[in-house]
Amino acid sequence: MKKFQMVLVILGVLLAFGTFTMAIADVDTQAAPTGYFVPTDAQKWDDGYWRWYDEDWGWTHNALTVNTSATLMIASFDIDYSSGEVDNIYVKDEGSWVYIGCLTGSSSSWSYNTFTLGAQFFNEIVAGLEVWMDIDSTHTSDHWAVTLSKSVLQTDGTGTIPDPDPGQVPEPATMLLLGFGLAGLATLRKKF
Repeated sequence: MKKFQMVLVILGVLLAFGTFTMAIADVDTQAAPTGYFVPTDAQKWDDGYWRWYDEDWGWTHNALTVNTSATLMIASFDIDYSSGEVDNIYVKDEGSWVYIGCLTGSSSSWSYNTFTLGAQFFNEIVAGLEVWMDIDSTHTSDHWAVTLSKSVLQTDGTGTIPDPDPGQVPEPATMLLLGFGLAGLATLRKKF
């Protein structure tokens, strides 16, 4: 019994430290109900979330601290890049939109596209990075559509990145294990 309690104590301490680290990590996730991010996988084809050529849109990330690196990850559904779909992504830098790349996911699946943001964007990240998506930028009428679930801004390589599927919560078991660890600590405390 003592070994089991000790294992619970060690897990509790490790998870408590890990949870504290995640709380101070520099990650900002924009998802539903913000803008047109889809709240559930079942709604991915619904009007308003499934967006076309003339339905471009943007969002703003919360301010983060940044020292050495930054990445922007956009979770998208049904990007037919290999068939000609081009959905351009821009971020604002000193009042101007700067092209950082396009979404290159695959048909009928959720995936992240990762964009590395150089030091020229650090001031914008500290103030709150603005992002813009130009949907189906190579056509002049509805041809391709896209659904987004999340936009994740991460600085200095820290923090937990959520699953690209909408409605997914990162690591739900962590809190359960933390609870076991704290219960073990409480049990151990009663014995002493």
